[in-house]
Amino acid sequence: MIMQPLAVGLLVLLINFGASAGVCFGADDPYLSDLLNRAAERRLHRERAWEVLLHYRPRGEERKSLVDDPRFFLSPEGKTDPAAELAATLRGIFSPDTTGDEHPRCRFPARAAWLAEELAIAPEHLPPMACPQLDEAMEAVNPRTAVLVFPAAHPNGPASMFGHTLLRVGSTYRSDLLSYAVNYASHTTDTNGIVYAFKGIFGGYPGYYSILPYYEKVKEYNDLEHRDVWEYPLALTPDEVVRMVRHIWELRGIYSDYYFFDENCSFNLLFLLEAARPQLRLAEEYWDRAGFWVMPADTVAVIDRAGLLEKQTYRPAQATRIRHRASLLSPDARREALLTARSPRLAQNVAASGRPVEERRQILNLAAEYVQYRYSRKELEQPEFQRQFLEVLRARSPLGPDESDAGQVPVPPLPETGHMPGRIGLGAGYRHDTPFVELTLRPAYHSLMDADEGYSPHSQINFMEATGRYYTERNSVKLQKLTVVDIVSLAPRDEFFKPISWKVNGGLSRRPFADGSDRLFARFNTGGGMAWPVPGNGVVYGMAEMDINVSDRLRDKAVLGGGLSAGIIVTPVERWKAALSGSAFGYGLEFHEYYRVALEQNLALSRSLGLGFTASWERSFDRNRAEALLTVNRYF
Repeated sequence: MIMQPLAVGLLVLLINFGASAGVCFGADDPYLSDLLNRAAERRLHRERAWEVLLHYRPRGEERKSLVDDPRFFLSPEGKTDPAAELAATLRGIFSPDTTGDEHPRCRFPARAAWLAEELAIAPEHLPPMACPQLDEAMEAVNPRTAVLVFPAAHPNGPASMFGHTLLRVGSTYRSDLLSYAVNYASHTTDTNGIVYAFKGIFGGYPGYYSILPYYEKVKEYNDLEHRDVWEYPLALTPDEVVRMVRHIWELRGIYSDYYFFDENCSFNLLFLLEAARPQLRLAEEYWDRAGFWVMPADTVAVIDRAGLLEKQTYRPAQATRIRHRASLLSPDARREALLTARSPRLAQNVAASGRPVEERRQILNLAAEYVQYRYSRKELEQPEFQRQFLEVLRARSPLGPDESDAGQVPVPPLPETGHMPGRIGLGAGYRHDTPFVELTLRPAYHSLMDADEGYSPHSQINFMEATGRYYTERNSVKLQKLTVVDIVSLAPRDEFFKPISWKVNGGLSRRPFADGSDRLFARFNTGGGMAWPVPGNGVVYGMAEMDINVSDRLRDKAVLGGGLSAGIIVTPVERWKAALSGSAFGYGLEFHEYYRVALEQNLALSRSLGLGFTASWERSFDRNRAEALLTVNRYF
């Protein structure tokens, strides 16, 4: 047809015109002109590999890159015009300018290599070019293999409450710790949970890729952040790993807006795997399936379904190892281990004590582990650490090797085996002798009463949870609750670790007011306290809290209150979790009090299904309300 050659010709003109505003070199080179024509005729800008390398996502017939840094593009229109960016890249790699490491061939080696392969560019047509920084980096990394790394969630630090994923690039070096880690993370110094959550949800942080020695990340996660680490070797060939590392080089120092729910660490790492093997559609398939959120643990399952995961290795954090060793000793033996770690001169007394020899070994093993932990936390300078550590080892050595596997931490469930982050609940109940039907939708992520498998125990991280009720006798529908953010970290304390538990939540809630009606009001609540472990993988806690209520039904529109809350959460048998909690608040200005007691239970029927029951009593403005609710929860 006549229209087809005409359309191709117009496309060539548009590409050349669009690229003229960007990097434009060698415009009169016949060889380059031929390459531009062939690229346009073949529509290379629509090839899967090109879209992956530029991080384009389809928007109907249009494309838009998820990279926000303009330095990533050689064409001013490159973020939204793949054809213009391809033409600008072709012109750039033929530039005779010998700018070395900043030349497009050095700055974007993955793009240059792909274009050279697709268009069969003869090397003699390219201007001579040296890329010393790129060559040095490739030689240092020496990419051969790739491993997906998942540091588990650590809710006591808001920056790590969802878990994380990164890549380890393996080489011919003997030790894995001498390999390199590829990381994508938000750049922030905020430590306040509510601030971090708000900015993270709405793209308030820039996200950057980085590559650094792997042992530094292991030390950061295992020793400093109390985070267990999972490693999953990837079924990629050496050539594919080289392609991936070239693309990582292109992304150094380049930022993209970071979003908790979608454009986060896990989602952006999927692009690196696609750069290694462009026929993969991990990001696209995950986005289409999950829609609103991308959770790190769930992306592990997505990569597994693509056939890339071969096995897994578990690296318990140093704090996990210490807690495990301590759990095998009596309280008296734990105290002796702690005293020995803080005063190593006592190690010889432990070694010569009348305790069973295996118990003496384990006390000194625990003491040595804790001395190492204190050093990793910079509580000890290196000379003092060496003196204390060697003093414990000298006392331990004559006792001989362990006769048990006490140092082996049991492997927990895989992160990807936990429940899905979304939850929809359908329930029925009575409130103040009035029947109702309830529907709850929670986009993400995990509640205290959800099954702990694959998640950090005793933690709660919920966003945008909405609950509506239909009261059958009144034929009325009401919004019962809208939670914008609800974070709880119950971090158990013991002889070795003294973390502070904390909580923060805000949104809309409903409770009795002075006129006797249940009314909706805005609430912000935060608090801090302590928690302690109890048998049955449980926890008991207490907190001091501050509570702000806002409503036009209040005399002064807003009241500030303070109070206490306490509770216990236990798992009597596998899959069954139960909690008893109570709270009491007093408010100024309105001079009223609020009390609540609740018994909650959840039975995990499967990874995707749970059965919950709640019975509660509350008193507000001298009005009492009793409530019972049975809910079926579906996780998705």
